[in-house]
Amino acid sequence: MNYAEVREKLTQKWASLSKAQKTALIVSVSAVIVAALLFLQWALRVEYTPLFTELELADASAIVEKLKELNVSYRLADEGRTVLVPKDQVYELRMQLASSGVLTTGGVGFEIFDQTRLGSTEWERRINYQRALQEELRRTIVQLKEVEQARVHLVLPEPSVFIEEERPASASIALKLKPLARLKPEQVKGIIYLVSSSVENLPPENVNIIDMNGNILSDPSLLDKDTSVTQQYLNRQELKRQFERDLERRVQQMLERILGQGKVVTMITSNLDFDQRKITKISYDDEGVVRSEQVIKETSKDAQGAKGEPGTASNIGTYPGMSSPEGESTHTKEETIRNYEVGQTEETVLYAPGEIRSLSAAVAVDGPLSEERVNQIKEMVAAAIGFNPERGDQITVMSMAFNDSFLEKTAAEMESAQEALQRQQRFQLAVILGATALALLFLLVFLLRRRKSAALRGQELDASIEEMLPIQDIHMEPATTEREEPDYRKRVGELIRAKPEEAAQLLQAWMSEE
Repeated sequence: MNYAEVREKLTQKWASLSKAQKTALIVSVSAVIVAALLFLQWALRVEYTPLFTELELADASAIVEKLKELNVSYRLADEGRTVLVPKDQVYELRMQLASSGVLTTGGVGFEIFDQTRLGSTEWERRINYQRALQEELRRTIVQLKEVEQARVHLVLPEPSVFIEEERPASASIALKLKPLARLKPEQVKGIIYLVSSSVENLPPENVNIIDMNGNILSDPSLLDKDTSVTQQYLNRQELKRQFERDLERRVQQMLERILGQGKVVTMITSNLDFDQRKITKISYDDEGVVRSEQVIKETSKDAQGAKGEPGTASNIGTYPGMSSPEGESTHTKEETIRNYEVGQTEETVLYAPGEIRSLSAAVAVDGPLSEERVNQIKEMVAAAIGFNPERGDQITVMSMAFNDSFLEKTAAEMESAQEALQRQQRFQLAVILGATALALLFLLVFLLRRRKSAALRGQELDASIEEMLPIQDIHMEPATTEREEPDYRKRVGELIRAKPEEAAQLLQAWMSEE
């Protein structure tokens, strides 16, 4: 079968279609073509993702030129500061650009010394070293996930041969943080010590850090504190509320098991002591133990002295052979010193932050309750929260009818919403069924009309054939029919060749009738 025959058959088939069939076929083919084109566009579309963002214009220009050399499609955004490339090539392109040295990110590091230039002065080398050191520090700082951009400025004094004339270096760092990002004090300290350790003769106190809003991040008064006063207060309030929620949950679960779901409302307020205290107590025993004892005993004897009035007579001594009228005097002295060891007990008590000062619990119960029932609930709540009357804890239990109008209103709204959803679903189902029935009806009408039109065309073709082949021309005697048959076939063949379309329609009509 050659092309001419196929074309002729297609032409005949097209001519045999009615106007409605031709319109439907054109619309169907057009819809298929459009759908195919849309599918191809969706399947072959290129998804772009940022290769680099927040670029300097010089860096963006160099990257674009390199992408053109690599024949890589790209797009620009953010006023040319963001370069987008196909998503499946982003990592490969980043490595290629990094290895080629195109991406300088606004400065050059120590790679500036890869190319030495003859005749450079000492001053030029010092400036290049300072530029390289600034860039290397900047590259390190921007590795922090909170930092988007950074600029580092170093002041490196010239070395002096006199120690008293040496001046320390200083550094200033400007940071652009990512949206909603914040550096912790530990991170700021880390940046300070990183720069201080990387630059010779740079003390940490000479490193100043600010953000793009002008806030000083390296203020010692902020860094010396682990957290600010406000943050400490917020942390304490969060701990307090968490403790209260835990108690409320326990009491609520206990009472709902007894009284029913939604029949109890519990609120607990706590007063916690977050001060850290240390108390040392020293106590002594009532009776001591003798550690040492010293006894001193002293005895002395004194002679009787002369007595009398002053004068010669009184000063005359006693001669031998003469005895004193009175005897000698004896003195005894005894002293005892005892040292006692006193028993001592030292006790140190450390009170951790978070000690409970007092608790207050309020419980509301739905419906009237007897006084006995209220007291039982109080006892259960007291046991659940660790009630301590010495701390001044309080428990209040009230029985009252709850206002359930909002619950009824909510239930009614939910019921109406459910009914509206069901109506919408029924409407959608009716639309789908109606559209399906309508499509089937159109298809049935189309088939019936096609069958009817084919039958009419067959009748018209029969009539035209009868007009072209009169009966008298083909009516033969029985004896000569066999001899005239070749002439009849020849005329039918001529008719088919003369009017192939009508002959084809006639055959289709005969086949449809069968």
